[in-house]
Amino acid sequence: MMDGTNLNVLQTSRQMLRAFGGLNEGYGCSEAEFSGEMNFSSRGYPALQTRKMRRNVRTVQGVNGMYHLNGLLICRGKTLEYTPDEEVRTGAVVLENVLTDDRKAMAGMGTKVLIWPDKVAFDTGTGELTRLGAQWEMGGKSVTVTPCDAEGRTYTPAGAGKTEPKEPEDGQLFLKSDSNEAYDSNAVLLRYSAKNKKWVEVLLSAVKIRCPGIGGVIREGDTVTISGMPDTVCNAVAKGLNGEVMIQTMDGDEMVAVLTRAEDSNRYYGSWTMTETSVTWKSADGTVTENDAAAAPVKVERVPELDFVTEQGNRVWGCSRKENTIYACALGDPTNWYSYQGIAADSYAVSVGSDGAFTGAASCLGYLLFFKENCIHKLYGTKPSDYQMSSVRCRGVAAANSLCVIAETLYYLSPDGVMAWDESLPTKVSAALDTSGLTAVDWAMAGSMDMRYYLYLHQKAGGPQAGRLLVYDTEKGLWHEESAAGTEMVSTGQQLYLWDGSVLWAADPDRESGTEEAGQETALQFEAVSGDIGLSVPDDKYISRVTVRLDALAHTVVTVAASYDGGAFETLGTCAAGKDHQRINLPFVPRRADTLQLKIYGTGQMVLRSVAFTLAAATGGRVSAAQPRK
Repeated sequence: MMDGTNLNVLQTSRQMLRAFGGLNEGYGCSEAEFSGEMNFSSRGYPALQTRKMRRNVRTVQGVNGMYHLNGLLICRGKTLEYTPDEEVRTGAVVLENVLTDDRKAMAGMGTKVLIWPDKVAFDTGTGELTRLGAQWEMGGKSVTVTPCDAEGRTYTPAGAGKTEPKEPEDGQLFLKSDSNEAYDSNAVLLRYSAKNKKWVEVLLSAVKIRCPGIGGVIREGDTVTISGMPDTVCNAVAKGLNGEVMIQTMDGDEMVAVLTRAEDSNRYYGSWTMTETSVTWKSADGTVTENDAAAAPVKVERVPELDFVTEQGNRVWGCSRKENTIYACALGDPTNWYSYQGIAADSYAVSVGSDGAFTGAASCLGYLLFFKENCIHKLYGTKPSDYQMSSVRCRGVAAANSLCVIAETLYYLSPDGVMAWDESLPTKVSAALDTSGLTAVDWAMAGSMDMRYYLYLHQKAGGPQAGRLLVYDTEKGLWHEESAAGTEMVSTGQQLYLWDGSVLWAADPDRESGTEEAGQETALQFEAVSGDIGLSVPDDKYISRVTVRLDALAHTVVTVAASYDGGAFETLGTCAAGKDHQRINLPFVPRRADTLQLKIYGTGQMVLRSVAFTLAAATGGRVSAAQPRK
């Protein structure tokens, strides 16, 4: 009879990971998530698949902005380049020395792309570039300002004084003043009526402004901004000469505007002529001429300075950081921003009282949204008479170009992380990311493709990461990171173009007809580091075997490494795929440890199908128990 013997039976269990999450930089990173990752995506979810290799479209330098409207528009230095999607109306267009060499804010309206701060419009149908601002500058010309009646007529009196002439002729003009200043604003212009046998007052209620050449750029009914008008002229004729002026009538190069006449002016009745070097006043009867000091050049334009622009309801909307004001152009007319005639097609402007500068603007779900870092101004309505604005103090925009609308939701970077706005309050969607990697950003750019939000971040000097490209799958709620590119980016709806500072890349070359493999990336480097494995089981166990299953394309090289209990990574093995869609099983026996991290890295294209762990019970009390309190 055999003696009974007590045998230690090792209890084993098996776990398999088949659904992989995305990037999780927090403490709660699970076994199926990744504490660090590069060049993977959620396109193969629940498997983990490398991103598609990008295509090199072409080399381009000095990009200040990109926009897509029936084709790709690139602002490169002082040059505008446009490549249409289909060469139906126009071929590729290259316009040199037509822009300023600075960053652009752009919006599309109809077939035109509107560009600030240049205040120009590029027509994608005709390939022409025109000025929005209808700007006129003095140059070597002269400007004349003369008081006139409502119809724009000016008058030359036969004399001036305290007493009307005796035996006047019919229609004779006389300037009567009760003071010693015959031409002051309190004087009265009289005209003799032979029929009525009395003097009748001629009311001068407007101002005629003559600017040679302006008739080709300004239209009747426009409201323009005049600057550079000398103070002596404003004080003598009308205070409103500098600022917003509505053009009542237009006759050639002569504009007529109704302005409130200056008070206590001793040189009202007369004509002012300004050049770049002098200011001259001639009395209405031509008997007195006076010269003043040189004036600043006079400038007339009709589009405000805007920092951020968007389109909504057949209007272009924008906001000015300097003026703290929100503007909208006249209905369907992006050249007219100061038309206030009391009709539905009027322009619109409103000043806001919140502190800080504007940081961005966007339109979403029929609302106009103007952001600051700590608030959102939401504007809605159909015409100026019923526009309403509400303001909410919340996490606003930290970087203007991070704004991107994807499927009825607006995503943007706030000082606290990435937010999503869907008509209510913004909610944070970047809880899985380390906030320190999202702050202190001096530049951001966003785009979208296939319900994925691409966010390029460039941190200020001294930040933990100089530049990184984060990708958020809005349907699956997963974050991934790709190799940094996107200093500028633009979405076409079917394609996403990324510029890395020297090369323009297409994110998905399979969507472009006639593309060749010659322009694609040759060796995609990827890496994924798992969370701590072994924490899901509370008992004293260890991982006795790991099996990694991959699906790789030809020439892909994959290396698997492990970190035990937070130590340095040790290579477990390397394999190479000899043909496309080769399935590879990589079984490993890791060193005995409480926790384990896996790193999968290499070059090429692969899909991580599953990771299986065999867990065995540990003996020897590796996990220390707490001592009871005495």
